[in-house]
Amino acid sequence: MATAKLTKKSMAQDEFIEGVFDLGEWLEVHWRRVAVGLGAFIGVVLLGIAWGSMRDGAAEEANRLLGVGIDAFAPSPGADGQTPAPRYAEALPLFEQAAATGSGRIKDVAQLFRARTLLALGRAGDAVPLFEGMTKNGHEGLAAEAKVSLAEALEATGNPDRAATLLQEVATPTKGASYPTDAALLLLGNLRDRQGKKDDAKRAYDDLIAKFPQSPFAAEAREKLGAPAGAGR
Repeated sequence: MATAKLTKKSMAQDEFIEGVFDLGEWLEVHWRRVAVGLGAFIGVVLLGIAWGSMRDGAAEEANRLLGVGIDAFAPSPGADGQTPAPRYAEALPLFEQAAATGSGRIKDVAQLFRARTLLALGRAGDAVPLFEGMTKNGHEGLAAEAKVSLAEALEATGNPDRAATLLQEVATPTKGASYPTDAALLLLGNLRDRQGKKDDAKRAYDDLIAKFPQSPFAAEAREKLGAPAGAGR
């Protein structure tokens, strides 16, 4: 399944739905290498969830608003190959309108992007309650993404210890985990490193390397620990 190059601009909406909505397969192939970025690629996957959950004309306006908002949040590269800067101030009201007019998954996705946009605009305090609500979402993938994003917002608002607790929860392996454990461990290690808690950071990095030696995130963990890039392979 070659979904990596699919975009909503390159095909009709129905084709985009069919190409992206096999969420499990898409994540299996792509999410591990983009999870730490927490942005455009996950956004496209979540958009696939939204589009896949609505098939009637009543949701068309919310769908349109969400798509235009994502274009502003994560612009596609231009003809010259350069990616324009995100237009967060433009994206925010579009996500707000999509959340207000949509329902079901499309509303959920719009809310998540609304919160991510507030965070990008330096309004982490406004984003926190939105992320808090999304962590209880019935869709495990959305809930996990919201929890990771909430950790980022909590760190920005001066609560890094609770942020670390959330990342530890996400990093604790469970059957059918909805977020890559190796990515969560790297995020946890990086957070502890920024706090100056070197021992805690080392534990997270060591755990990542021990459990996922072939993970693309293991190389960064080894670099953080000062180990040679190929060590442990």
